[in-house]
Amino acid sequence: MDVLTKLVGVVGGVFAVIGLFSVLTGAMNFFTGRKNGNGNKVDEGVESMVSGGIMAGISAGVTAAIIAAIQNIKF
Repeated sequence: MDVLTKLVGVVGGVFAVIGLFSVLTGAMNFFTGRKNGNGNKVDEGVESMVSGGIMAGISAGVTAAIIAAIQNIKF
């Protein structure tokens, strides 16, 4: 069970990092669009930041719930 718990933790961590990178790239798009007066780029940046933050939060929460459920399994 320890191997499975670690595997789930690693996979959940990877998804959280992907979400956080999406937040970072969205912020870069947002500030670039705002600097150049490009409304579409600003909108894309905001959308990327929001969806990335949601992905990071949900993946961290779901990972914690799965690990807790795995640890409750008794043989």
